[in-house]
Amino acid sequence: MKNFDTIIDDVKENAMAAAAIVSKKAAEIYDTSKHRISAETIKRSIGKKLIELGKLTYKATTKDVDLSGEIANVVEEITELKQNLAIVNAHIAAIKNQKICPVCENKVTKQSAFCNICGHKFEDEPKVEMTPVEEPAAIEAPAAAKEPAPVEKPAAAPAADDIVVAAKEAVEEISADAEESVKAADEAAE
Repeated sequence: MKNFDTIIDDVKENAMAAAAIVSKKAAEIYDTSKHRISAETIKRSIGKKLIELGKLTYKATTKDVDLSGEIANVVEEITELKQNLAIVNAHIAAIKNQKICPVCENKVTKQSAFCNICGHKFEDEPKVEMTPVEEPAAIEAPAAAKEPAPVEKPAAAPAADDIVVAAKEAVEEISADAEESVKAADEAAE
């Protein structure tokens, strides 16, 4: 009977390990999705600001009006949005165990010595501590470039919770069945 108990313990341990892996992967998918939504929101804001910049430049050129102050403000907003986008993309790369080439912005694995697109050689770069982004709203556009609220949380998180709960229930059922089998075997042996 001791071997049977060991097998049941191994099954329990493996099921718990699998549940932990599934839970971690679901959290990674959720985080990546959340950051991608933020990135798309920022890209839309950049596009709108570029259109606004083009209109201001056209108006300044054709009407011979000095709009340099407004143009400078829009350029500053675009620069800030691009910096926010770079932060979000860096978070996505970190979640996926990647790094971003400083030359061509291609994503490569962290272990890569060279960029497979432009050939840039990655030196032993100092590790940059990433601060976690809590919600897509934390990286919003400036007040002048308000966007509609980000899309609701992706369904990955609730699905992950369901998977973890189901895995735990399966482990509990297996444990209960194993205990019943052990009791039945003990009773039969007596």
